[in-house]
Amino acid sequence: MIESQAESATRAWSVPQCPFTIEYSLRALDDIRLAVMDAFFSLPRGGAEIGGVLLGKHAAGRVSILDYLALECEHAFGPSFNLSPPDEKRLTELLAQARDGQLEVVGWYHSHTRSEIFLSDTDQAVHARFFPEPWQVALVLKPHTFQPMRCGFFFRKPDNTMDCAATLQEFTLDPQPMRTIPAADGARPAPHDRRVERRMPKEPSGDIIEIAALKEDGAGSAAAQAIAAPEPEPSAQTAAAVETPSEPPQEAAPPVELPAPVFAHIEHRTGVWWKTLLAISLGVAIGAAAFQTRKLWVPHTVSFLEGSVESAAPADMGLAATDSGTGQLLIRWDVHSRPVLEARGATLTIMDGAALPKEVRLDRAHLLGGTFTYARQGEEVDVSMSLDEPGGRQVKDVTGFIGRSPEPPPPAPKTVVDPALTAENARLKTQLAAESEHVKRLQKALTDAQKEIQQQARKRLGTQVPDK
Repeated sequence: MIESQAESATRAWSVPQCPFTIEYSLRALDDIRLAVMDAFFSLPRGGAEIGGVLLGKHAAGRVSILDYLALECEHAFGPSFNLSPPDEKRLTELLAQARDGQLEVVGWYHSHTRSEIFLSDTDQAVHARFFPEPWQVALVLKPHTFQPMRCGFFFRKPDNTMDCAATLQEFTLDPQPMRTIPAADGARPAPHDRRVERRMPKEPSGDIIEIAALKEDGAGSAAAQAIAAPEPEPSAQTAAAVETPSEPPQEAAPPVELPAPVFAHIEHRTGVWWKTLLAISLGVAIGAAAFQTRKLWVPHTVSFLEGSVESAAPADMGLAATDSGTGQLLIRWDVHSRPVLEARGATLTIMDGAALPKEVRLDRAHLLGGTFTYARQGEEVDVSMSLDEPGGRQVKDVTGFIGRSPEPPPPAPKTVVDPALTAENARLKTQLAAESEHVKRLQKALTDAQKEIQQQARKRLGTQVPDK
């Protein structure tokens, strides 16, 4: 009876700006909390962000969250929850699957591990595209290592606007009581249940602790470990007590649930940390060896690339850089690729040796031109292009060029000046100066004559007597 009450426990969330009350199942949000914490500890420095679909029902003035469906994100753009085209396809299939069930799609959820509780431009695009109903909500969860998980809902107002900078009312999610393993048939919890469950022993001697940890994907099986305490040697008092009749045995106490340890997720991830550290060390060693032997393999790589650059099929944006032989680097990309056709603009970043990076902003017209010419200065040039896709997504492609330094332009030939021409030039300069002085004198005489004429005209006007 206690378990059924815990399963059906709900809590309400409401603010004056929201046209409806959001009611959510504590058990459903606790399952989401455990999945978010598991992803939070999966990677160092923030972990991975996850998300999914919220299921429930809606009526006049109320939206109920009763269950959820997790969305598998490939994290093509990093650990953040930014959906790639395959992710969007899986989300569409997940929404179609949810509509065939008894519950409705009432919104979606995702975690923010490196930022606060708000809806970014990418989050707003996902909400507008896949959850357009006025009663569909967005839930953002912010995990923490030692503090309760912070959460916030986002909703559409009656005028169809949303406050995305921050949630209007933040709340926390505390761990819910764990589900015990039934003692009658030994049945296990559902595969999606991620809780660690314990059952206390019934007798003081021969302690048995059963721990069941089931993974969300159902791939892992329940692991049970029995630790038997050594039987104490019987003493004289104990032997006497055995011979005397004892009272009827009392019923065994019900199983007592123990709270999950605070660092349970950290302990499960110890092996992952060691593997990550080993992979980083191996990558650093390989990079150092490649840098020390670059004179051996770089020329062969350059020769191979120069010989196959024309015949190689373009990948992604097909970004490539070739030298015309005069130091002019021709940067090209495939204007027929899907990312280029959908982009609104692009930023071209050029790293030329030790010089500061140069950023060139390309509008859509220049982007569809497909080429850009750059006069290189050094032997190594790295080029990256970042496309501005719809919805605020960024798509990048990189390329590089390694070759000889461009030859400096030949010096200008020295010209031999004829002395006669020099003398003639000096004479003409003197004559020009004299004529300029003569023009200045003429201009001054003309100005003086104009002033004299004006003065005589005023005098004549002053001597005239008006007719009576």
